[in-house]
Amino acid sequence: MPRSFLRRPISLAAAALVAVAALVPVSATPVAATGGAELVDVANGYRADAGKGPVSVHSVINQIAVERGEQVADEGSLVHDFDYIMRRFDQENICWQGFGEILAYNGSGDYARFGEQWYNSSTHRSIMLGDYTHAGGHRAQADGRYYGVMIFVKLCGASVPPPTIAGFTDIAGSSFTEHIVWLVNEGITSGCTSTRYCPTDAVSRGEMATFVKRVLGLPIAAYDYFGDDGGSSHQDSINRMAEATLTAGCATGRYCPGGSLTRAQMASFLDRSLDLPTTNRDYFSDDDGTTHEAAINRLAAAGLVSGCTESRFCGRYAVSREQMAAFLHRAFGD
Repeated sequence: MPRSFLRRPISLAAAALVAVAALVPVSATPVAATGGAELVDVANGYRADAGKGPVSVHSVINQIAVERGEQVADEGSLVHDFDYIMRRFDQENICWQGFGEILAYNGSGDYARFGEQWYNSSTHRSIMLGDYTHAGGHRAQADGRYYGVMIFVKLCGASVPPPTIAGFTDIAGSSFTEHIVWLVNEGITSGCTSTRYCPTDAVSRGEMATFVKRVLGLPIAAYDYFGDDGGSSHQDSINRMAEATLTAGCATGRYCPGGSLTRAQMASFLDRSLDLPTTNRDYFSDDDGTTHEAAINRLAAAGLVSGCTESRFCGRYAVSREQMAAFLHRAFGD
C-alpha cells in the first residue's frame, strides 16, 4: 500500500502514543539483508518492460525492509505496518515524498516468483511500477515459508530516473521506438552515447554510411575513395559504400561526411542498396527533375517511404536518427 505526503515532525500527542511501541529496529542485533538487490533487480525488470525508469537500492531503506521482513516472518501473516516504516524513516532522517510496501510469501523463496506474485496483483503492481526513486527488499524464512518484502520510496529532491529502453534513456517518448529497438537488436547502432540515442538529431552522411555498412555487412574496401573523410570515424564505412558502388560522394573526390543527410539522398542510398524494380508512377510533385526522383518513386512503390504531405516528399529536409531507424527497419527488417 502506498503513502504519499511530505515527512513531518511527529506531534507531541503522537509521540506519547508511539512511546509504548518500539522506537528502535525490531531486532536488537541487525539482520543481514537477504535478497535485497535481487528483489530490486526483479522489480526493475518489470519497470523496464513497462517503460519505467529503474529504482536504486538504498542501504537504509534496505535495512528497514530487513526489519519488516523479520517482523512479517515472526508474525506469520502479511500485515502492513506503515507507522513502523514512518518512524524508522524519521529516526534515520530520511525525507520522503511517498512510499509503498509490498508483501508476499511462497514455498520456494525464488526471487522471480515473488516478482510474479506482486506483478499479478493490481495493487502490488501499481506500487512496483510507481513514481519511486529508491527501494530496499528482504527475504525472510519461517515455518517452511519464505516471506518477501519490498519498500519503495520517492526521496525528497530526487528525480525519478527516465525509463530505459534498449539501453537508452531518451527514446520512451519517440513514436519510432519500435524501429530504434530493432536497430539496436540488429547491432546497427550503439547510440550517440552509451545511454542516449539522440532520436531527433539529424543523421550525417557519415553516420548513414555506417548504418548501411552494418545492415548490409559490406566487406572491407581495397581503396581510399575520398579525400575529405580522413579524420572521420566513418571513413572505413564510407570506403566500403563506395567500393560497393552505393555512393559517388557529394562531389569529385569528396564525400562530405559531416553534412546532414537529406530525405532525397537517403532515398538514393536505400534504392541502390535494395536494387528495387522500376515504376511508371510519379508519386510526388516536388521532386520532378531531381537526380533522386526515380529512387524516391521506387521506394514509394515498394511502400518503404511516404511523403511529408500527400503530394510532397520534402526531399531537402534532413533525416533524423529516429526517422532513419524507421527507413532501415522497413527496408531490411523481417
